[in-house]
Amino acid sequence: MLNMLGALNWGRWIHLYSENNGFRGNIYIGNGLIDMYAKCGCIHSAINVFTTMEERDVITWNSMINGLAMHGMGLEALELFDHMMDAAEEPDGITFVGVLSACVHMGLVERGFACFKSMKQIYSIDPWIEHYGCMVDLLGRAGLLYEAIGFVMEIPMEPDDVIWSALLGACRAWNHVYLAEIAMSRLVRLVPEDVSNYVVLSNIYGNAGRWKDFGRLHKVLRTMGVGKLPGCSLVEVNMEVVEFCSSDAKHERSKDIYEILESLMDVSRVVIVESELDELCEVNFVKSGRED
Repeated sequence: MLNMLGALNWGRWIHLYSENNGFRGNIYIGNGLIDMYAKCGCIHSAINVFTTMEERDVITWNSMINGLAMHGMGLEALELFDHMMDAAEEPDGITFVGVLSACVHMGLVERGFACFKSMKQIYSIDPWIEHYGCMVDLLGRAGLLYEAIGFVMEIPMEPDDVIWSALLGACRAWNHVYLAEIAMSRLVRLVPEDVSNYVVLSNIYGNAGRWKDFGRLHKVLRTMGVGKLPGCSLVEVNMEVVEFCSSDAKHERSKDIYEILESLMDVSRVVIVESELDELCEVNFVKSGRED
């Protein structure tokens, strides 16, 4: 729960409490701390917990491998997976989500395929939709778009919106209109209300100079009444997690929020004016010096 809320201070308090009350060696608490620190952005704290744990299970390894992959530390995640194999710990499906994610971040297509094949051949693990999604993302980022869509067609279960969105994103990176339209045709059926996919396709049309299609898509969006969803964020203040959304006038403390925002804008205006005055005075001083 704490990792979902991003309540880092609460997590640190629990960490300190557990150590001061004889729970230092508790594997369940250790696993939870690794997961919490990784998802709250404190990957080095997660590593410290992992390295000090005397007992580890598959959840311990999974939490650390996925945490490293989440932070773009693909090489470290793969090295840790190798250490896991050396420790004779049996991997599971969650392990390979982290390993394949690491391959995606590192652009290791061959290593990714080797790990993917080993799931079934060596460990008798049937790949999940998440594993297929990683492989599509891996191929797409490498520019192997036709291989990616061929891989999608071979997935034994129905590809979900995450897989098609990954392919659409790859088409944007490599500016491939035809495959983007194929991916979008699936996404319209799966998640017709997701505005982000329409935005991605419109950008692809714009980059390709397909202005008629660009305009047509925006006209469709206006007809549908689709608007961008407001951005939301969580912040922890005095051990309380508070959610803020842009243009939110219904927040219980919106009056206080906008008053503080206005005061900050006033301060920024003063700083800008003072900066412009200083610059003007400096210019006049230089001019007067030249005239003398």
